[in-house]
Amino acid sequence: MKVITLDYPISAPITNQKVILTLGFFDGVHIGHQKLIKDAKLIAEEKKLPLMVMTFDKHPKEIYKNDHKFVYLETAHEKEQKMEKLGVDYLVIIKFTKEFSQLKPQDFVDQVIMKLKADTVVVGFDYTYGPKDIANVENLPKFARGRFQIVVEPKQSIDKIKVGSTYIRKAIQGGNVELAAALLGQPYETSGIIVHGFRRGHKIGFPTANLDISDAKVLPAEGVYATRAKINGKWHDAMTSVGYNETFKTNHGLTIETNIFNFDEEAYGEPLTLAWYKFIRSNKKFSGIEELSRQLDQDKRNIKQYFYDLEK
Repeated sequence: MKVITLDYPISAPITNQKVILTLGFFDGVHIGHQKLIKDAKLIAEEKKLPLMVMTFDKHPKEIYKNDHKFVYLETAHEKEQKMEKLGVDYLVIIKFTKEFSQLKPQDFVDQVIMKLKADTVVVGFDYTYGPKDIANVENLPKFARGRFQIVVEPKQSIDKIKVGSTYIRKAIQGGNVELAAALLGQPYETSGIIVHGFRRGHKIGFPTANLDISDAKVLPAEGVYATRAKINGKWHDAMTSVGYNETFKTNHGLTIETNIFNFDEEAYGEPLTLAWYKFIRSNKKFSGIEELSRQLDQDKRNIKQYFYDLEK
């Protein structure tokens, strides 16, 4: 897969042939996105043309709503990896600027879609390219003027819940990581670097890896979770706490602390990826170390049983 980052206006075509073009931001590349891209790939194979996905370097809300605290479901690198697995030939990333955000719908078609040499455009039912009352899929044929074919993917739902990035973010922020996994097609993942903590877990028999998160990704709600931790290329069952150290009467900000089962190596400075499987319980303030230790022991037993049942 070739990854190409473009500034607007697009100065020259990327390819010397027509392409099947899929449009969207694709945050999370969830099961709805996957269905759309797989269907576009089938069209590309049938027409013997490359599949191109066009997206942006930042979410449009960062510009339209001046929301610079917007949290994502994945990093640019994670998105690229998923696109490549889906068989995308060209991933085009346009820098989403104030100027670009002000493009009129006809100009978007003429100066972006046509510049990318679209034979067929494949979009979701709710795709927009400007004000949604005008720049929607219903009006796209009018702007296309017969220059390319249009395929619209219908709405997808699971148990009457719309498959969409917004719903997935809300699920994660509410601690419902199981719903998020169902909509994503895999457990939600968070990556970072293991940093030094206060080593309180070591003192009570539950050593933890403290994760430093630098990416602007959504974090699960406070609480204890069944997770799997990938370190040194290997996955381990684990339990992870998201929250503040209330029992120890310290507040050094939100922490992500993971007790990795069957792992006792020093790993400071190492990258760690967490896959979030199930919310176990809410955080609570304990009377002391003894009560905390008993609760952590029970949490560990519950999580081990959960993963045992999951593998059955």
